[in-house]
Amino acid sequence: MQQKAAIYDPYLDTLGGGERYVLTVAEILLKNGYQVDIFWSGNQKLIEMAQERFSLDLSNLNIVPDIFGVKPQHIDLIEEKQNLLKLIDHSVNPKKINHKILNILEKYNTTKKYDLMFYLSDGSTPFLFSKNNILHVQVPFTSSNNLKRTVSDFFKLKLIKNVICNSKFTAKFQSQTYKNKVEVIYPPVDIDKFENNSDKENIILSVGRFDNILNAKKQDVLIDAFRLLHEKHHTKDWKLVLAGGSITDPSNNSYLKCLKEKAIDLPVEFVINPNFSDLKNIYSLSSIYWHAAGYEVDEMKNPQNTEHFGITIVEAMISGLVPVVIKKGGIPEIVENGVSGYLWNSIDELVSYTNKLINDKDLIKSMSKESLKICQKFSKENFEKQFISIIKK
Repeated sequence: MQQKAAIYDPYLDTLGGGERYVLTVAEILLKNGYQVDIFWSGNQKLIEMAQERFSLDLSNLNIVPDIFGVKPQHIDLIEEKQNLLKLIDHSVNPKKINHKILNILEKYNTTKKYDLMFYLSDGSTPFLFSKNNILHVQVPFTSSNNLKRTVSDFFKLKLIKNVICNSKFTAKFQSQTYKNKVEVIYPPVDIDKFENNSDKENIILSVGRFDNILNAKKQDVLIDAFRLLHEKHHTKDWKLVLAGGSITDPSNNSYLKCLKEKAIDLPVEFVINPNFSDLKNIYSLSSIYWHAAGYEVDEMKNPQNTEHFGITIVEAMISGLVPVVIKKGGIPEIVENGVSGYLWNSIDELVSYTNKLINDKDLIKSMSKESLKICQKFSKENFEKQFISIIKK
């Protein structure tokens, strides 16, 4: 009998790096003979869009109605957690309790039919009833460690077999809650699909969505840094390319408008909602990669506002770019400072390291070679082996 798996991601419509991770899991399960359903009641063409953007084969993925109904609001995480964890609380109206019990019964009747459930957490622990429940944590939430656990939490935790995190950075914030259930599988990159063009152009590239939610990509900081580089070191033959997605219509994206105004007198190019082919081409032509998510963030107090891994950095390195990226979050797990790129803490360091590379083509070549070696461990093949190993335990 064919095994059945289900997937849930409340952030699916953002189509970011986290969604690439979740949908790669779906692709792998399909490849390994599973029937795979994804709980989603939004735009039904989203999976087609994801296939094009991420170059994944999801043609046999079934979309089924969302029974979880999590609507992520990017608000204070502790307050959000408190609202989500009031299942057993004597102060709650009995009618609300009855409604929640019915909701749990619906989840029980639906998820018990599956052999495997892969659930992306929004910071809470859900009730899952499949034979093998895997919780995926991409954001290093801290609120769950500080809140008093409810009776229901203990039952939820018993039902979870494994907790998979996307980096060691994320994992260290989950150990108190999930203890020995936590394992790290780095996000997958299909390295064979990227090209390392030997004919590089004078392009500094940064890839990230154009918004200010959670771990904002801080493109405004990059524009300021590029202006400083441009004016201080007279690098007028170099341009900055900012590529990424816009959840809203680009013409209504206020942050994107502000960025364009900030860059109006600089050689800065914006590439909005590129498909995989376009993005691959931009990577192949560029020489240096910038990243600033987490700038001016205290990563111990607010780890969720840093880059939890940095999949675009790996994609850039595979394409022959040298990363000059912030020393925050999960990024130091990718880049070895001074060997495969540079890690910076201040705008002055970002500008200084970049100028050093611009004036030393041999340094760019040597660091690019080191980057290619390091990136092999983030291959899609390694990801699949690790994931299959976990679900077969």
